[in-house]
Amino acid sequence: MATPETKTAFQEWLAGADGGAFQFRENTLIRVQKNTDFDYLYHQRHYNGTGIERGDKFEYAGIYCKRDGLVYDGQYAIQELAAEPGEFGKRDDEALRECLKADVRNAVEAAIGNDRNNLRITELTTARDIENLSYFQKHSAADMAREAYLNGDDEDDEFFTFTFHCQYDPERWTEDSLLAYILDPAGYVAAEAAAYIENEQEDMLAAFLRADMIAAEYKALMENPLHPVHRVKRIMAAVGASSAKTVTVTVCINDEEFTFKTDAGEFRRDCTFHYSEWHIVAADRREFERRFGRSAHYGPEDILRIEYARKVIYEAQEVTV
Repeated sequence: MATPETKTAFQEWLAGADGGAFQFRENTLIRVQKNTDFDYLYHQRHYNGTGIERGDKFEYAGIYCKRDGLVYDGQYAIQELAAEPGEFGKRDDEALRECLKADVRNAVEAAIGNDRNNLRITELTTARDIENLSYFQKHSAADMAREAYLNGDDEDDEFFTFTFHCQYDPERWTEDSLLAYILDPAGYVAAEAAAYIENEQEDMLAAFLRADMIAAEYKALMENPLHPVHRVKRIMAAVGASSAKTVTVTVCINDEEFTFKTDAGEFRRDCTFHYSEWHIVAADRREFERRFGRSAHYGPEDILRIEYARKVIYEAQEVTV
C-alpha cells in the first residue's frame, strides 16, 4: 500500500499547476487537461524500475475535478493513492450511476406523491400501452394479487395497498454526461427527473391502472373464503413459524387418509396448484403412488394436518359461507 507521504504527494501533485509526471513505483502518472474544470489522468506501467520506455502505452486512470479536488472513476492503477480506503469506489462510474438512479427515482416519486392526479393524463392513448395493459389484466393481475396476499401481514389482509415506484434507469454515461453530473449532481438530477415526468406519463399512469386491476383481483380473493389460497396462507404461516426441516403430513384423497413425511420447505412457499410429491421420503412416496396412482398430486385442500416434533402445527378448518 502507498504510504501516507506518497498519498499526500499525490494530492499535492493533483492540485499543483505543474503538469509534469508523478512517479509511483512502476507507474508513471500524467495529467491531460480536458477543460478548465477537469484533467484526465493516465498511467504508464514499466517493469524495469527506470524511466518511461519507448512503446509503453498510457492507459486511462481517472478524472480529476479541479473544483472540488476529488478524483472520480479512479482505476485500479491509482486506487492505492486514495486518501481513504474505498474512496475511489464511491465515485466510480457505476457508483455514480447508482446514486443518480436513486436520486432521480426519489425526486419523481416525491413529485407524483403516490397520487395519479399529479399526472397530466387520465387515460392511455398509445396502442402498445393499451394492449400491454389488457395482457396484464388477463395474465398477471390475479397472480400478483395472490402473491400480495400471501406475502402480506395478517392485519393488512383486508385491502391491497399500492405505492408508486419510479422505474427510471439512466443510460450509460457519455463523456459529457458524466462530467456534467460531477459538476452539478443536484441540477443534473432535477433535469433528469423533470424529463422523466414529462416523457413517461403513460408508463406512470399504466402503473396506477395495473394497481387497480390487482386491487380488484385481491378484493375477489378476500370475498371468497373458499378460495384455496386461504389454506395456503395458513399452511405457510404455520410451517414458517417452526424450525422444521421435515414434517409429518396427513392427507385425505378420495376419502382415504394417508400420513407421510416430507420436506418442510414445500409448505413455506406458494404451491400454486399442488405440492410436489418428489419431496416425500422415498418409502412413503412409493406408498403414496401405490394408493393414489403414479400421477397423483396433493394440494392444500387435501391436507388434514401437519405435525412437527409430535405437535400439530396446522389443522384444516371447516369453512362455511
